Amino acid sequence: MSSLPAAGVDEVVAQVENAITQVSGWLAQAEEFHSPLKVDQIRVLIDPDSHTPTQQRTTIFVPEMRVRNAVAENTLSGGDFGIVHEITHVLAESAYRKDRNRFYDDGLAVYLQQKFGPLVNYPSLGHDLHVSTAALAAEAGDLMPLAECDQARRVTDNPVKRRLAYLQLGSFTQYLVENFGVDDYFAIYSGAPVDEVSGHSIDELERQWRSLIKSIQ
Repeated sequence: MSSLPAAGVDEVVAQVENAITQVSGWLAQAEEFHSPLKVDQIRVLIDPDSHTPTQQRTTIFVPEMRVRNAVAENTLSGGDFGIVHEITHVLAESAYRKDRNRFYDDGLAVYLQQKFGPLVNYPSLGHDLHVSTAALAAEAGDLMPLAECDQARRVTDNPVKRRLAYLQLGSFTQYLVENFGVDDYFAIYSGAPVDEVSGHSIDELERQWRSLIKSIQ
């Protein structure tokens, strides 16, 4: 029923196909990871009623207004529709999502959106995740505890806090992947105790990560 120009639909299709290929390829590095969410078909809705990209099981919702604006501004090829982020949610469900804890899910989605999404994308806006996190934390006054990030990213009346939460989740994911490798990261993602996999408690890892971000500031 949408009157969206065909070029906008074609760009969404292209981004979805690329995202599936890139995210699937990255996930394939981890020999032991198998997402609990069984995917037979991914459904994509260009949604006139949403303002932000979202995902429900194997369906992703792309805000029509974002696509329409990109068509009008002739920026379709670099349009940030959040597709890599939402495809990651479809293809890689963590062991914690069933308990409504999306700490690891959103961390991975932000990290892969940074790797494979358009050059300028939310929340890093075209910069390295660690650098963006350090800059916004300085603006906000400080980093927030990682334990508060999953709740803070749901906050819609404080855009700085919400963006910082997403940045911290992505930056911490990048820290884990870079320091412990994809296999150990996915062991944690799949529910293995952090201390047994990494040799450090989650509090120790947070202190190390915070020191990294502080050194950038």
